[in-house]
Amino acid sequence: MQYISLNPELCDSLRDQMQQNGWQITHQDVGQTELCGYGYIIKWQKDDAKVILNYEDHQGKAQANLELSPSARAEIDAYLLA
Repeated sequence: MQYISLNPELCDSLRDQMQQNGWQITHQDVGQTELCGYGYIIKWQKDDAKVILNYEDHQGKAQANLELSPSARAEIDAYLLA
């Protein structure tokens, strides 16, 4: 698996892009993180490639990370460069 830090402002459009490109959601979870935070995780799969989005917001300080299969890297890079 490969790891990428993601601008948290891109998370909503990434979710839309993944759906438009045929990625299937295999797992979603949302909830409170630590005492004053909010976060979610979304796992997608297409063929044997996987992408996992981890988003956290702690009192207004958001961060997001992607974990992805090497075979998904070109598609994710294309989205990030657009």
